[in-house]
Amino acid sequence: MKKEILLTPGPSQVPPQVAAAGAVPIIHHRTKEFMEVFGRLIEGMKKVYGTQGDAFILGSSGTGAMETCVVNALSPGDRVVIGITGKFGERFSLMCKAWGVEVVELVREWGHIVTPEELTETLSKEKDIKAVFITHSETSTGIMHPIDKLGPIVDEYGALFIVDSVSALGGLEMRMDDWKVDMVASGSQKALMLPPGLSFVGVRGEKAWKAIEASKIPKFYFDLKKYKKSIMKSGDTPFTIPVSLCLSLDESLKMILGEGLESVYARHKKMSAATQAGIKALGLKLFSDHLSYVESVFTVPEGIDGGKLVKVMTDKYGARVSGGQEPYKGKIVRIAHMGYVTHHDVLLAMTSLEMALSEMGFKVELGAGTKAAEEVFLS
Repeated sequence: MKKEILLTPGPSQVPPQVAAAGAVPIIHHRTKEFMEVFGRLIEGMKKVYGTQGDAFILGSSGTGAMETCVVNALSPGDRVVIGITGKFGERFSLMCKAWGVEVVELVREWGHIVTPEELTETLSKEKDIKAVFITHSETSTGIMHPIDKLGPIVDEYGALFIVDSVSALGGLEMRMDDWKVDMVASGSQKALMLPPGLSFVGVRGEKAWKAIEASKIPKFYFDLKKYKKSIMKSGDTPFTIPVSLCLSLDESLKMILGEGLESVYARHKKMSAATQAGIKALGLKLFSDHLSYVESVFTVPEGIDGGKLVKVMTDKYGARVSGGQEPYKGKIVRIAHMGYVTHHDVLLAMTSLEMALSEMGFKVELGAGTKAAEEVFLS
């Protein structure tokens, strides 16, 4: 018999009550019954985004939300700065180039962040920058950017600040209004504790809407003006929304807002601290000094096959974790602790890691990682 716990950086675990909410008999999306649910979802997402502006719900993966930001905010020939610190910063760059946008790439080695000083230097040199794109939590490397410090810098230079918070929203703090973030993309299958299939776009204020009105990139399904008009006119979406996923979202937002956003953020910090303490207690090196609270990443020790380590942890010991991507394939291991993750899951990750390393010949004190994690939870 095999029992497996999902600790990958998406999809993440779905609480039973959230899954059950989406399994009820389908209801029609143009009914009063569904409109009441949808109205709650919009207001709930505004709270999670930290905005008095707009929140939109789309039927797509998080990549769809990212593209929605690009095609609604920009026009061909616009110049943008994109912070590239991993695979998903690269994705924003590829999207912009596909739509004829000129990209200034601010590239940093994987594991590093774009600092406020580096962003200021770039914006002081580059002219006519329409938007700055940053990945909040870069799941390919585990790093997180200080959005609260970057937003005011971008605003000072008059550019739009567009953030990929696909893996962060609901696990890391987001205050769009306070931090001057103009647009935020997110997805359902990460810290928001849902299956894949929904994406979200937050839009703050007049600056963003002026850009949307002026955008010349062709669009149809991802046209936010259509969504805004439909919500204002009838309180629903212009196209069929994944109804069952919306019912699940209603339940997950009840859980998140019922726990309280500050408590949710504190819980993610605790999971992160415990996981990283356990990793270090086993003599392993964390991949970055800027690790996110939703994911911990460590460097595979010399002489150990990183792919095999992930396989043993997953297949034999029941902790499904992720390896590295592209240049870091086989070189790092990623353990996610986002959304519906508790101390039980972190302790399983530690025991699985200890046993897998021991089995593979790496000298490790069994119980050392678990003990270190437990001490964090007890503190």
